[in-house]
Amino acid sequence: MTWSTNNAAVATVDASGNVKAVKAGNATITATAKGNPNIKKSITVTVTKIVPTDLKLSKSTLNITKNQTFKVSATITPANAADKTVQWKSSNTKVATVDTKGNIKGVANGKATITATAKDNSKVSKTVAVTVSAKTVKVNKTSLSISEGKSETLKATVSPSDSTDKTVSWKSSNTKVAKVDSKGKVTGVKKGTATITASVKGAKEVKVKVTITAPVAAKSIKVNKTAATLDKGKTLTLSATVSPSNTTNKTVKWKTSNDKVAKVDSKGKVTALGAGTAKITASTTNGKNATATITVPYVKSLSAGTWKAGKDLPAGRYKITTNSGSGNLFIGMGTDRFINEILSSEQDDFGVIAVTTDIKNGDSIEIAGLNNVQFKQVSNVKSNTLHAGYWTVGKDINPGKYKITTPSGSGNLIIYRGSSLLVNEILSNKSDDYSVTSVTTTLKTGDRINISSLNKVVFTKK
Repeated sequence: MTWSTNNAAVATVDASGNVKAVKAGNATITATAKGNPNIKKSITVTVTKIVPTDLKLSKSTLNITKNQTFKVSATITPANAADKTVQWKSSNTKVATVDTKGNIKGVANGKATITATAKDNSKVSKTVAVTVSAKTVKVNKTSLSISEGKSETLKATVSPSDSTDKTVSWKSSNTKVAKVDSKGKVTGVKKGTATITASVKGAKEVKVKVTITAPVAAKSIKVNKTAATLDKGKTLTLSATVSPSNTTNKTVKWKTSNDKVAKVDSKGKVTALGAGTAKITASTTNGKNATATITVPYVKSLSAGTWKAGKDLPAGRYKITTNSGSGNLFIGMGTDRFINEILSSEQDDFGVIAVTTDIKNGDSIEIAGLNNVQFKQVSNVKSNTLHAGYWTVGKDINPGKYKITTPSGSGNLIIYRGSSLLVNEILSNKSDDYSVTSVTTTLKTGDRINISSLNKVVFTKK
């Protein structure tokens, strides 16, 4: 089978019978049998004209100056439209003109509408709203007051928005008082006044009066914490407040007195490094200081066995815990600080999860059934809630009259005043024949409290 066309200018056909439209008109496509030219069939193909259906412009509004030319591009769809010619027209040639290529020129201040129409389809058109106006520059402030060493950025707006040469140039009348950079950033140099000028090609320059005031010095600085206890490896971020609030330079520098105990970064973040005490100092640029004392407690772990304070563990006040299992803890046998507890990692009916006591040089420490017991040095902190261990009125709790209770379990509560026994009770959260549910007594400075087998004892002021 062979294929042929009688008008290739209108339509072509390939060896497979694929017909391609070239331009509007009529053509006859004929199929002929090979070997017998008398066997053939023909079909008439009519190619219709493709006209524009839509028109898009690169701008719908345009703001330009007199004598400025701006090209607006037009796109006809579909892309295979036979004639993509666009015709342009201005509604007011005294304000703005337009050429055949969409170049719009401002003639005089005012408004005009530019219409773009598809030549091959007058129903397809779009408009551009054109405003012609004089070029102006506006600055966001007419005056400015800043301190020596401080900066503030002025912002300039150039109109009309589509105008050319919109670069703003900045200049100071007195760079010894105030300087300005290419982006309008004004920096106070010394006390006085200066004029900052913003200028744009083709527009009237704008002036801003700048007053530079003397700097306000810091009078004091305060850190949000005066003291804190931080375990090794833990962090704490301190903050500093400089007064007065209008201080010109509020820069704060941080430093540590002992970088083996704690370090501090430029933002006040403290990291505990080793046991001991460090003073973290916050300083202003004019030498005002404030400090926070950071204590990193000494911590040591002991395993099952017999140990001696002063040799295996430094003397001190310790909070003692375990992280796994339960077992026996004996400390200071034969002393008035004897500890005999079942120490457990979890709260249960048989042991306590923490013991706090003073350990002195020579005290014996015996651990049984436990692989890891942590001894953490602590200071006396007054509280109305105590647990197993030894406590001193005036150091660990304020003197006064108290009702003493426990929310769970039962254990011994012993209170000495000098060598006299003040309280000796089995304290329990449940009433029975062997214990009491509360004790009311008056505590005086120096009284010693011994709590055993109890995780929590509450002292309620009467």
